[in-house]
Amino acid sequence: MESPINKRLFWILAVVGGAVMAFGVWGLFRDAARTHPDQWVRWFVGAALVHDFLVAPLVFVVAALTRRLLSERSRGIVNGALIATAVLSAMAYPFLRGFGDNPDNASILPNNYALNLSLIVGLLWLVVAVTLIARSRTKPGRDERQT
Repeated sequence: MESPINKRLFWILAVVGGAVMAFGVWGLFRDAARTHPDQWVRWFVGAALVHDFLVAPLVFVVAALTRRLLSERSRGIVNGALIATAVLSAMAYPFLRGFGDNPDNASILPNNYALNLSLIVGLLWLVVAVTLIARSRTKPGRDERQT
């Protein structure tokens, strides 16, 4: 049973969130010369389509595979690393694509972002591998044996 406090808090935060989004959309159209609402709408619709038809199904497939292929003991750390990899990749995407680059200004996007992303993700998965190896060499704890 849901508590009345949670229900009230949900609606309060929904109204606040709706107001913040409305303010953002108002600013988008108020400053249309600088914000280019047509491009924003294309990006927003494109992002929704990519999420619904590519990202979400991929997440479900990966979750089903990890559930089938990994033990319960190792599933959490692998799923956490998969989520971290996805977030890091999504955050690096504009840099990898070179959005905003200007050949006349060498200080814009000066780094090798593909190499840096590879190093960070590689380090993440190295830590996962070491953790899984260490876990495989120890006996399950009392809580894990009861499940």
